[in-house]
Amino acid sequence: MNTILIGFASSGKSATANAICAKTGQRHFDLDQIVESRYERKSGKRAGCREIFKDSGADGFAERENDALRSLSNMRDSVLSTGGRTPMCEDNRALLKTMGKIIYLKCGSGTVLQRMEKKGRPASMGKSAEEITAEWERRVPIYTELADIVIENDTQTPEETARIILENLQGI
Repeated sequence: MNTILIGFASSGKSATANAICAKTGQRHFDLDQIVESRYERKSGKRAGCREIFKDSGADGFAERENDALRSLSNMRDSVLSTGGRTPMCEDNRALLKTMGKIIYLKCGSGTVLQRMEKKGRPASMGKSAEEITAEWERRVPIYTELADIVIENDTQTPEETARIILENLQGI
């Protein structure tokens, strides 16, 4: 069974995926890294998702992300950490539903903002805390509706979150 982690930027998707894989031996696919790798192969230019977003625009980035996600449609017994925007595309939501159990790592907007102060804010969200909070409020209902399981992830370490996820998956 595949486990798919969704959630807002800085919700701990990649770190939690790594912790799950350390416990289970499963393979981790990080959608952001796949987008970056495919961009580099195609353009010859190495860039992070923030730079790719700036270069490609929202629609161009969404297309790149959808292509990367479709390239993983045959993954088996793996963990996928998505980008925060991935579920915002309806085509991606339909594809994610076919790929495995979807876990929403839910963090409050204050937690997300605090975590972003350490690693930076995504280019797609604007610069102010108000803009980021507004985007968080827009995404939460979509994440919640898509998820098979919602995990509150404000205070746990990635290892604690991984343990909680694995316990929840046993009940499915």
